[in-house]
Amino acid sequence: MMIGRKQTANNVEFVQAWKRIETIVSREEADSLVSATVSQIKKQTGGKRVGYAWSGGKDSIALQYVCERAGIYRCVMGTSRALELRMFMEWVERFKPKGLEIYDVNIGMKWLADHPDMLFPYSSSILAKWYKLLHHSAQHWFVKRHNLDMVLLGRRVLDGNYVGRGTNIYTDRNGVTRYSPLADWSHEQVMAVIHYFMNREIPPVYDLPDGWIKSTGVWPMQCSGTDEGWNYYWKVDKTIVQEAAKWFSSAQCFINNL
Repeated sequence: MMIGRKQTANNVEFVQAWKRIETIVSREEADSLVSATVSQIKKQTGGKRVGYAWSGGKDSIALQYVCERAGIYRCVMGTSRALELRMFMEWVERFKPKGLEIYDVNIGMKWLADHPDMLFPYSSSILAKWYKLLHHSAQHWFVKRHNLDMVLLGRRVLDGNYVGRGTNIYTDRNGVTRYSPLADWSHEQVMAVIHYFMNREIPPVYDLPDGWIKSTGVWPMQCSGTDEGWNYYWKVDKTIVQEAAKWFSSAQCFINNL
């Protein structure tokens, strides 16, 4: 059985699929999918100035492959290095696409302490603020910097992403046109492309507890509530909690109660 929507799936399903991906999607099937997607990308982007968004997550790695096959190399990553896991940024520096530009919003613990509602949010509205702050701003900067007509994204319906109404292309209120060529891909198809054509190279965050569900992203947005958050990151990287204790009483209380 194929994995369903990410919101109702569990990490074990992803781990098992990744281990046996060759029994789920053949190389021939993956190659055919890539060829069809590359053809569609060329059709949609012909004569246009385009680039793509890259996060280091599995979908953006698959997107990287099809974009490069289509002759698109310019890409952007929106982040704040100060709030990323060290292991992730080290991986990015080793495996980032050659055409990558990193847009760093340059926020850290002080900013987070001044915006405590952004720490381990429960609501989707706060998560949306994170995406707007990191990713949308980077894409807007990228489009203006290179005078692009369109930016390609790795958004997929099975991840619960918005890809447009009745089409995989939409333009936001700022005039940024986004195209999601992987919109209808399954999780397994994404994995297969990485397995067969990208040497199974994914960031180490996927090996963390619930890594396939949490995926990539700055650490303050990865958990819901400080009880879950500090406990999770104490297991993953104690230095995050130790530094946070200088700014957040909840982090200091967590350490005191160990």
